[in-house]
Amino acid sequence: MRQTLAWAVAALLTATPIALTPAKAQTEIRISTAAPTVSPLTTAFNTFKEALEKRFPGQLKVSVHAASALFRQGTEIPGMQRGNLEMASPVVPEFEAQLPEWGALGGAYVFRDLEHMLKVFRGEIGQEFAKDVADKMGIVILEPLYIGTRTLNLRTDKPVRVPADLAGVKLRMPPGPGFQAIAKALGASSIAMPATEMYLGLKTGAIDGQDNPTNMTRDWKLAEVTQQIILTQHLVQPTFIAIARPFFEKLPADQQAAIRAAAKEAAEFQIAGSRKDEIDALEEFRKDGKMKVVEPDVAAFRAAVQAEYKASGLMEKWKPGLLARIEAVK
Repeated sequence: MRQTLAWAVAALLTATPIALTPAKAQTEIRISTAAPTVSPLTTAFNTFKEALEKRFPGQLKVSVHAASALFRQGTEIPGMQRGNLEMASPVVPEFEAQLPEWGALGGAYVFRDLEHMLKVFRGEIGQEFAKDVADKMGIVILEPLYIGTRTLNLRTDKPVRVPADLAGVKLRMPPGPGFQAIAKALGASSIAMPATEMYLGLKTGAIDGQDNPTNMTRDWKLAEVTQQIILTQHLVQPTFIAIARPFFEKLPADQQAAIRAAAKEAAEFQIAGSRKDEIDALEEFRKDGKMKVVEPDVAAFRAAVQAEYKASGLMEKWKPGLLARIEAVK
């Protein structure tokens, strides 16, 4: 009896380490973006989430936080650098704050169109930029995206054709010296404000206008508190699928490869969606008739922007020859 009990205890002790071995911890990837919940960017991140969770069930958990619900716009990069956030969709001026030499990539009237912008970021210039961002900021750029082409949106029906017509206009801009310079070059006064505060700012008169692609103006419901769109088309704007480098490099090789593949698919979806969306939104504004659509003297705005970049000293911080290299991309 005693010997049988001893055997039973021994067997239990032998089995215990196997029974108590903890399951492999699930890795969580949180994505923060200022984009509205209905935007192609948010939808692309949701497809990214679905692809990864299907590929690694129980191993990867991806959560998408749109409309700055998790991190305030402009705080995602510090969040990734401090290890408080895994992924985001930062824009060039946010990188420019730490890497001013790359500021030209976020400049107004630098890219001719969407195709030109993508060729730059998918080519040699984009590779150099991504390497600097990874080495100096600890952030991996997975894919370039397309927010849209930014244009002006005012709360009043003020006649605007040239930059001088915007004198005294309080224009909301995202944080960053590059954005502030654009506002000044366009002829307006700049007020830094997160995207989530634009609606109230326009409604109360705290700001007189904002600049965004037409689909973002629609999706943020800003047409409810504004009267006109002015097609300055001053910024063909990239954004990026970006991930914190320390977090990314700790992942197994198969998960890293899957993240890159899912990001590529999401990027193609987002770029096509944003392009179609901004065209559709402009058509909706034209057909609806409630929003006045103005075609200004774009050449005058372009000249004013170039003059301001020189006068502000921003161009002195840019990599020598970078603008010429961008222009040479065909």
